[in-house]
Amino acid sequence: MDGMADLIGWFAMFLIYFMILVLLYDVFSDKVLGIVQNWTLEMAQFTLAAFYFLAGPKTLKDEGHVRLDLIYERLGMRGRAIIDSITIWLVIFYLAVLLWGGISSLHYSWVTHQRLPSLWAPSLVPIKILMNVCVLLMILQCIAIFFRDVLRITEGDAR
Repeated sequence: MDGMADLIGWFAMFLIYFMILVLLYDVFSDKVLGIVQNWTLEMAQFTLAAFYFLAGPKTLKDEGHVRLDLIYERLGMRGRAIIDSITIWLVIFYLAVLLWGGISSLHYSWVTHQRLPSLWAPSLVPIKILMNVCVLLMILQCIAIFFRDVLRITEGDAR
């Protein structure tokens, strides 16, 4: 899972460059060519959403998320692993609820052919599929973190 998170994070990094190109094209098309594009702003928004969904597993893997370090920072490696092995289940619960709601939202979008109410009117199904896949990947990454913490706890006992 760690390798997959790295690969997905590497891919997500390039989405920012794609988003910048789309926005530059929008400005060029509007200011130089005098043609207003209907799709560029929404494409940039979808790209940004895809970026932060895809960055989730990598952020968890690299521990790049926000953490309250008042007590945690003073603990040793084994103490941190014990706390992490317990609190990761709160994250998994939250992500499971998010996945449940996401699947429900995806089902609604699929059945009703939901589209954004704009001139371009893109379907919301692809971004909702991506969101659900990424939440599932984050759950898998959390499970990998749990097993890594359990390994740290048991190795601490062996020493």
